[in-house]
Amino acid sequence: MKKIWHPWHLWECYKYGFYSSCSDVGITKEEGQERYKDFFGDLQKFEKALIMIVGDWKYSCEHFLTDIGRNRIAWLGQASMVYATGTPAESRGGFKLLNEKQQQKADALALKYLKKWEHEQVNNRIYKQMEIPWISK
Repeated sequence: MKKIWHPWHLWECYKYGFYSSCSDVGITKEEGQERYKDFFGDLQKFEKALIMIVGDWKYSCEHFLTDIGRNRIAWLGQASMVYATGTPAESRGGFKLLNEKQQQKADALALKYLKKWEHEQVNNRIYKQMEIPWISK
């Protein structure tokens, strides 16, 4: 897959505060971690945010999801978190506050939307002529 680059000022995740600090949004890192735990523990909320991210964040998704060396599952989770709650990625350690089964369910949901996003790219947009070997058509 060819990596697509976009400048940071176009990234929707940047505009939503992905790289902000917790103090920028008036919370402690620990409060942010508790928000992470609560958010990923509610798969319906998480899924609603994932739908918005893969549907509306063109530049961020192209930039971060075409980088196969990146943990794209984690990025989708962190992007969804900042989109839905305004909690920056700085508190991402809160994911580890979930039990193993909750983590697996959240990761599986993010993987589902990563595959949907990839499938959409192959069929409709940027990869029409590219071959992406791990996507079954």
